[in-house]
Amino acid sequence: MLEAARAQRRELLNQLERAEERRDDLQEALSQTPQSETVTRAGLEARLKDTDARIASLDAEIAASEQRVSTAAAVPGATYEPPRPPAPPRSGPPEEAWFLGGMFIFLVMMPMAIAQARRIWRRPTATSTEMPAELTDRLNRLEQAVDAVAVELERVGEGQRYVTRVFTEQAGQRALGAGAAEPLEVRAREAVQQGRP
Repeated sequence: MLEAARAQRRELLNQLERAEERRDDLQEALSQTPQSETVTRAGLEARLKDTDARIASLDAEIAASEQRVSTAAAVPGATYEPPRPPAPPRSGPPEEAWFLGGMFIFLVMMPMAIAQARRIWRRPTATSTEMPAELTDRLNRLEQAVDAVAVELERVGEGQRYVTRVFTEQAGQRALGAGAAEPLEVRAREAVQQGRP
């Protein structure tokens, strides 16, 4: 009986809601109708009065229905709540693990992130990377060694060019039929070395 009274009350509340929506529609239509259309306005006003009467009667029925619900609820054993089904078993880590993980992030990771952000913000815009002194010394020694090798190669090249020129001149003199080579004076030798006749 209690459930039947509750169902009746729900239905009456639904009817009241629909009647109030109908009244709002009629009120809007009446406000949009011009004053010159008296017949239409009179019909809308009559329907509005009927809707108001219906709303009043629904209010009275709802009050009577609520009285029946309260009377039926007063009967011992009328209300029955079925037992709640047991909660399904949890899968995954327990709630404490989530809490401890959140605390770890808040207490450990957040200060580390803030410290790193401060380091990045305070970092100078143009950072100069200096080489260690030991590496600079090694590069200087390597540069000096390369220069020394270049000088020695230039000397070897000059010697090779001189020897080649001397052999070429001697071969040219033999081809012309010149006799045995005579010793040259010191000035003549210097002139030959410098490329002068």
